[in-house]
Amino acid sequence: MEYTEEIHAEGLLEIFSQAKPCGSCPSQKMRERYDVEYWDGEKQGLEPQCDVCWDFIGGERWANCPCYDGNQARAAKATWLALEAKGYLE
Repeated sequence: MEYTEEIHAEGLLEIFSQAKPCGSCPSQKMRERYDVEYWDGEKQGLEPQCDVCWDFIGGERWANCPCYDGNQARAAKATWLALEAKGYLE
């Protein structure tokens, strides 16, 4: 199954509804919901979910994950602004 922006946004909204969203990966949440073991490309060593995540916030990679290495607040803000700008909060 392909990991799309829509699936990513769905996962983001789910983790933002938690008391402590940082430390949760939207990709992992959606694996559970869609009963997916691997996203398309993962078995070939690709990280499509990471590419979608970085493309979603429109930033240059500063780490493997936007929330990695103490950047949770920056990642959360960029993600929330992207959700709003892309119309997922309406």
